[in-house]
Amino acid sequence: MVLKMQNKDSISVFWILVLFIWLASTIVDRIWWNCFSSIPSWDQADYLNSAIEHARALSLLDGFGISDFKSILDLSPKIPPLASIFNGAVISIFGDYPYKAAWSLSFWNGFLIFNIASWGLYLKGRRFGLICVFITAIAPFLFQLRTDYVLELPLMAATTFYLFHLGRWSSPELGGKWIQLLIVSIGSLSSLLIKQSSLLVILPSLFFVFFLSFKRDNRFRFQLLCLFTFNILGILPWFYHNWIMILSGTYRAVFESARIEGDPSIFDINGIFWYFPFLTIHFGFVVFFIGLSGLIFIFLSNLKSFKLPFDFTNLFNKINFKWTWLTFNIFTSWTLTTLIPNKDERYIASTIPMIILILSLGFYKWNDWLNSYLKLKLKLFLLIIPIGFSIVPLLNRFSMMIPYSKKYYPVNEIIKEVNLNLSKDKKDTIIVVPSTPQVNQHNISYFGRIQSGNILGRQLGQSLLHKKPVLEQANLIILAEGNQGSVSNNSIVLDSAVRKSGYFYKLREFPREKGGSYSLWKRKSTSPKPEEFHKRFISLANGMDKGAIGIKLIFDEIAIQHMIDGHFKYQIKVRTEALSKLVINPNDIEALWTLSLLEILANRPFAADTYLRKLEYLIPNNPWPSSYRSIVNLAMWNPWQASKIANEANVNHKDKLLKALGDAGAVLGGALWRLPSSFKSIPLAVENIDKVLNYNDDYIE
Repeated sequence: MVLKMQNKDSISVFWILVLFIWLASTIVDRIWWNCFSSIPSWDQADYLNSAIEHARALSLLDGFGISDFKSILDLSPKIPPLASIFNGAVISIFGDYPYKAAWSLSFWNGFLIFNIASWGLYLKGRRFGLICVFITAIAPFLFQLRTDYVLELPLMAATTFYLFHLGRWSSPELGGKWIQLLIVSIGSLSSLLIKQSSLLVILPSLFFVFFLSFKRDNRFRFQLLCLFTFNILGILPWFYHNWIMILSGTYRAVFESARIEGDPSIFDINGIFWYFPFLTIHFGFVVFFIGLSGLIFIFLSNLKSFKLPFDFTNLFNKINFKWTWLTFNIFTSWTLTTLIPNKDERYIASTIPMIILILSLGFYKWNDWLNSYLKLKLKLFLLIIPIGFSIVPLLNRFSMMIPYSKKYYPVNEIIKEVNLNLSKDKKDTIIVVPSTPQVNQHNISYFGRIQSGNILGRQLGQSLLHKKPVLEQANLIILAEGNQGSVSNNSIVLDSAVRKSGYFYKLREFPREKGGSYSLWKRKSTSPKPEEFHKRFISLANGMDKGAIGIKLIFDEIAIQHMIDGHFKYQIKVRTEALSKLVINPNDIEALWTLSLLEILANRPFAADTYLRKLEYLIPNNPWPSSYRSIVNLAMWNPWQASKIANEANVNHKDKLLKALGDAGAVLGGALWRLPSSFKSIPLAVENIDKVLNYNDDYIE
């Protein structure tokens, strides 16, 4: 009884120490954010924008609110919504300025630290757990993530939680409980709903457990099936609603970004070892060296006891299972991350907590050796040196930074000037031509929306096609004098056109730290009145009956319009006018095309199908309503209906695209016998569309 009481007391002391370490790291982080933080640049401002959008949609901020669940899903077309929802909730409590919004990072850090402590306690006990937590708190990479508004810290915290509880549930000694399965399910689903790259951790771990299930009883297999089912059902609403944007966005992020940034091939030796040099940077040379040397010490100490042939079943016994589980997940997640073509030092974030656990084992070995052979009884003596060496670079970093209050940030002044020249609560869009860390479309949007603002930033100038719409419709434009950052020659052409057009006047210049300036330009009241795009939209929508040519023209123009009008204000007028026409005449073809296009742009395929079905009936000699219907049914994961629509329409029209859509829908619906036909029809349809578009381009030229 006395022993149990002492054990409970020591566990309580352990968790109090873990809490103290988190509070200490939080104090350091808050000093940084309040005194030394900088303006969020591209990704950071983008994630902050997403958090504000979700907070508003959920009525947590500014009194806004969206009752439609699909409209909430619209806010996360590429990146899952969970981190934005949590971060938005924190913003609603602490405030929306960067240093206040960053409180969410402190909570994610606390979640990570307590998960690391749980891992350490599970693997080797309290002393080992404290070593793990210390290294987590002082690692330079973790400090960088705690002071940079990106998703890697939430991702690390969630995947660490997931792997810990999945390992305990699958453990032959402690696992198999339903409550454990529920916790694992929450952890895996949370990881998936933070970032897609969590799959690099989740997939191999589930693969491991799947094969493990062949050696377990039926109860364990049924629980595993429940785990799969829960995750699929949990991720399905978001993925089903946004799957086209998710897949296309992931392709661009993984493959196109790798090509643009010149990342090494996954088959190149530089690509294979690309992440290894970052380990000493992420942990600090001293921490990494002591941890690694301790691991070598362990290997040499156990080398004599190693005997052949090795019995692999020992890896899965009660003693070794947890270490086998940890080692497997380090190896697989690191390998899969290396195989991703796009590379960045942040992308190994999910493996960092597991590496901390392994390095801590090296520290633990040295600590034991010092206690045993040198009779040093200071339990964490070995941590004094790395802590000292790790704090020095942090102190140097603090000393080199300029306090926030003494820094000049042009983006703040730009938004203040805009608000002075606009009526309160007015929605407007600023066209941002330069793209620098200090001023870009992302942080213009962020600072334009805090404190209940409605100002958005959008970048144009990458194409010469942007020049005419900007001159005709833009109201506010930001230009730059001097070095403009990452802009193309086309942007310079747009810059010059705005200055020389006579349509805009300069409101104010904003000096830059490294020379040059930004300038804010506003449309003159005497300039030609911008053409109302809602009239042009109706004309474009009716061009859908011409097929590929009409669609190309639609998306070429609307892509630019959605930059100029980031709030999509034209859509309200378009919808109101079209619905009014249908009240008078339910068979108004122009209104039906208009509403069909609106629903497609809004990612509402079911509603689009309703209008297209009517068009299919009203203009039976045109194959395109049937083609569009087939496509939107494929988007709704209804390949059987898509195939049926295309097949029936193709009887009358004998159209190559309808034939391809019929084959594609049938194959996706399980009719594999139509694969040979699809191999012929789909390339023919693609070739025919290319010919039409190329002919049209040549004709225009």
